[in-house]
Amino acid sequence: MKQDSDKSREQLIGELNDLRGRISRLEKHEEEREGVEQALQESQQMLQSVLDTIPVRVFWKDLDCRYLGCNRPFALDAGLRSPEEIVGKNDFELGWAEQAEIYRADDRLVMDTGKPKIGYEEPQTTPDGGRIWLRTNKVPLRDARGRVKGVLGTYEDITESKRMEERLRSSETKYRIFADNTHDWEYWLSSEGRILYTSPSCLRITGYTSGELEADPTLMSRMVHPEDVARYQAHQAESKTTGASDELEFRIIHRDGGIRWIGHVCQAVFDAEDRFLGRRGSNRDITDRKRTEKALAESSEKLKFFAYSVAHDLKSPAIGIYGLARRLSKAYKSILDEKGRKYCDQILKASEHIAALVDKVNVYIATKEARLSMEPMSIGEVLRMLREEFAARLDIRCIEWLEPEMPVEIKADRLSMIRAFRNFVDNSLKYGGDRLSRICIGYQASDDFHIISFSDNGRGLEGKDSERIFKAFQREGTSSGIEGAGLGLTIVKEIAEQHGGRVWVERRGPEGEGTTFYLSISKNL
Repeated sequence: MKQDSDKSREQLIGELNDLRGRISRLEKHEEEREGVEQALQESQQMLQSVLDTIPVRVFWKDLDCRYLGCNRPFALDAGLRSPEEIVGKNDFELGWAEQAEIYRADDRLVMDTGKPKIGYEEPQTTPDGGRIWLRTNKVPLRDARGRVKGVLGTYEDITESKRMEERLRSSETKYRIFADNTHDWEYWLSSEGRILYTSPSCLRITGYTSGELEADPTLMSRMVHPEDVARYQAHQAESKTTGASDELEFRIIHRDGGIRWIGHVCQAVFDAEDRFLGRRGSNRDITDRKRTEKALAESSEKLKFFAYSVAHDLKSPAIGIYGLARRLSKAYKSILDEKGRKYCDQILKASEHIAALVDKVNVYIATKEARLSMEPMSIGEVLRMLREEFAARLDIRCIEWLEPEMPVEIKADRLSMIRAFRNFVDNSLKYGGDRLSRICIGYQASDDFHIISFSDNGRGLEGKDSERIFKAFQREGTSSGIEGAGLGLTIVKEIAEQHGGRVWVERRGPEGEGTTFYLSISKNL
């Protein structure tokens, strides 16, 4: 090799440039290496950041079941300050030493077989001595040549989920006990029409067991009485998916061949997210009630027929007796002595009373049986009509009629209101006595009712009469010597109840002077 002094200037420049090139390549290689190292470091930091932030615990071990690493949540579960502290430790050295042998057995199984163990549940003791539940996954950890060199594991804390499951299980047990012991036959149909649940009471009501009904979804509809099938099917077809309940009464044929009446109520079922889950139904055996209703209806018809017969049979003789007594009094009054004339007058009054009683009985029956015609009506208009009707009697006795301006319109049966108001006015005139000088009508309203009152300043009621007078054929204690059938206020009570209200009476003064009758009428008719 030539000495540098022997080299030409051009050779020295060439070697210098070659050296510079080498240095440049070395510098570039160093930069690339540093870039790779930085990228690798950033990648490792990113991986660690991902591992530390995912809501799952991650760990990996070597073939001796010693920890090679973990993410931060796992380290904190182990009672460590950082993942680095776990390297080289085994399960016996951590807070869950109580379960260490179980964990290591799972590790060895995965490493020996090379097969993962996925999604199994196991307990874990926490550093503070508590107990939590885990859902664990373990897979074999392999090197570049595919050989098993350890185990990679993950788990999530499912303690709250387990507690919720336990609460749900306890709640389900409690409600199943409740449902299984209900007297009514309860069931739940899915949105597809499958029977999800039916209570054991179905056996008592139908003769079929829960298992039979759940195994055969058509059995429920097949036991419906042939005459009620069309109504039952229409009800099923109209089954709504709203929260409103639907009701139906129908007959079924019991397994023993007997006929039972069912009172059915069903309603849509929704979950917390308002998703339709099907329909819940409740069937009650109302056979005894239907028999009672039928017996009462038959009894009512017989009683009504009897009442009409009696009324008809009484009225004709009463009219005949009245006519004969009147003719006797007119033709032979001059030859009868005072006692005879008195007897004739008593016969006339008695026969008039019988005829009036028959009329009242007919009105009472008509009130109970007549179909109401609810319509808007003016209270003031009805009162003006009554004032004209009673005008002569009011004027003769100098009784003041006080009627406030009441532009009030209510919804009621007009004929019923006229009958009720007439009874109140007639009562005041009959039982008010000589002190009666004023009849006052009032009106007030509550949230649900119209309340009409009729007050007077007459003789008043005895305290014991306040409730008794609304019963059939019961009269006031102060009514001695006054004609009446004892049905007027009974009719008013019937009218009040037909209009969703009630009737009651109050004494106005401490000495019993004056009476106020109240009639309430529902605003929701």
